[in-house]
Amino acid sequence: MTPEQLVASCAVLVTGLLCAVVTAPLLRLLPEPAEPDGKRRYRDLATPRFVLACSLCAAVAAAVSWATLPAALQPAWTVLAVGGVLLAAVDAVTTWLPLTLTRMTWVAMAVATLIGASLAGSWSMLLRAAGGAALAGAVYLLLWLLSRGGLGFGDVRYAPLLGASAAAQSWQLLVWALLAGSLLGAAVGLARLVARRPGGFPYAPTMLGGTYLAALLVALQG
Repeated sequence: MTPEQLVASCAVLVTGLLCAVVTAPLLRLLPEPAEPDGKRRYRDLATPRFVLACSLCAAVAAAVSWATLPAALQPAWTVLAVGGVLLAAVDAVTTWLPLTLTRMTWVAMAVATLIGASLAGSWSMLLRAAGGAALAGAVYLLLWLLSRGGLGFGDVRYAPLLGASAAAQSWQLLVWALLAGSLLGAAVGLARLVARRPGGFPYAPTMLGGTYLAALLVALQG
């Protein structure tokens, strides 16, 4: 095993452990929405099974980012692997994206992007990340307006996290991430129609999955 592979392996393990440590406390601290509409309480998700699932997904996400992206991007993509995965997992179970956790992840992403830009010695990465966050948010805001409630506004707030991490690498990755997320979402929607399960469904998992799929595709092209 090379030193680079050892570092990547340790980082994947640490990411999974970090997610395992923070998931339950965060879920117990999150305020519930004013109109829960029968939603499962966030604190009730803090079970060993849910924590394990989030931790494994975070580790897989970290493995993908370390295999496809430069080291300077790993702080931002670690935030995505922990905060982004946790948000997507909560959405998958409750169909809600908690605003408090989303804002916390925004702040963590901003700090991580600053650290990455410092490590890379390139402030253009920081500008791309900011532009990517704004662009992704604008795209999903437009989709939210056009869907007339078919897309939750939580997805609009979630999109900048994906846009910042993808654009920090390149505009190409951002475009692929948005496209792949949309295609995955369309595929899930079509599968639900075939299964005669019309109606809304959690969209954040497909958005996140599309971003990591895009990272793999761009790396293979590269």
